[in-house]
Amino acid sequence: MKVTILMADRCSSTSVAASMEFLETANVIHQYLLRSQKSSSSKEERHQAQEKPFEFETASLTGKSIQSTGGLILTPEKSILQAAPKDPNIPRLIIVPGFMFNILAELPQLAPISQWLKEQHEQGAYIANICTGAFVSAQAGLLDNKRATTHWLFCEQLQTHFPKVKVHTERTVTDDGLIMCSGGSTSSADLLLYIIRKFGSPQLGAECAKKLLVDTGDRSQTPYASTTFKKNHHDSEILKIQIWLEKQLHQPVSMENLVQEFGLSTRNFIRRFKEATQQTPIQYLQNLRLERAKHLLESSQEAFEQITYRVGLQDANSFRKLFKQRVGVTPGAYRKRFAGKLTSSIQY
Repeated sequence: MKVTILMADRCSSTSVAASMEFLETANVIHQYLLRSQKSSSSKEERHQAQEKPFEFETASLTGKSIQSTGGLILTPEKSILQAAPKDPNIPRLIIVPGFMFNILAELPQLAPISQWLKEQHEQGAYIANICTGAFVSAQAGLLDNKRATTHWLFCEQLQTHFPKVKVHTERTVTDDGLIMCSGGSTSSADLLLYIIRKFGSPQLGAECAKKLLVDTGDRSQTPYASTTFKKNHHDSEILKIQIWLEKQLHQPVSMENLVQEFGLSTRNFIRRFKEATQQTPIQYLQNLRLERAKHLLESSQEAFEQITYRVGLQDANSFRKLFKQRVGVTPGAYRKRFAGKLTSSIQY
């Protein structure tokens, strides 16, 4: 498999380096597995096995060095034009790195790379997008009507700016024909191991996961996601209600409480609240409670029953079910993953 790893100004150096190191690890382990094979293998089989499963190169738009996020200077081996396939019959993969921070501001400068990706895809190249690299492919129309993912923080932007994309926020890896995507940041490891299994072998992927200490389980981005509570709107009355909800979260709150407290009709209140926050009042209150519960699980050793009371609810079993449904893991599993050593041993 011929692999071109792209790099561009303000890309993530981690996604570039990880791509190179994972593929080189696969090549080294492939040779190790070859040496451990029985000598009864035929000469032809041994010759085929000696070939590296991944021949990779790095390329930028012009072939010149680029400055990645954080200021690290990366020097590619060639330009994207020089990286054009010599033999169209040889399988080819292009890895698009992630971009930190404001990816939408970077897209105009990345348009030539998007166009090149489209041309290569039309010639049969596989495209693997790490994190927000999905925006670069989406700009070329390559993700239209395709399953895709990106960092959970940017999934809404991806869906809004490219409505034809079938965004799967919860997924860490998607594969839709010739197009693959990964979720945020370190889930690039999930995508790279997937590539090694897909184009190398399941055994090679498993051995790489062991050597690199990477969990190969089917992960979800959902436990990592945080709800955004929009406040940069112009409805001052709704903003007052949002602030009031945050302060009164430890108390039982109902729709009747809100309507009476602020003197609004139920219909008018629901309409204005949804227009301002893009959530219904019930959804907003549930999300506030879930985010507060997540914070308490991370920062305290309180039992979940006590946390339930602290977010204004009485039924811990019902809240536990809601937590599992919305966050994707149980409260105990969430605490074990995110709270650190002091609370990681607490069970529910």
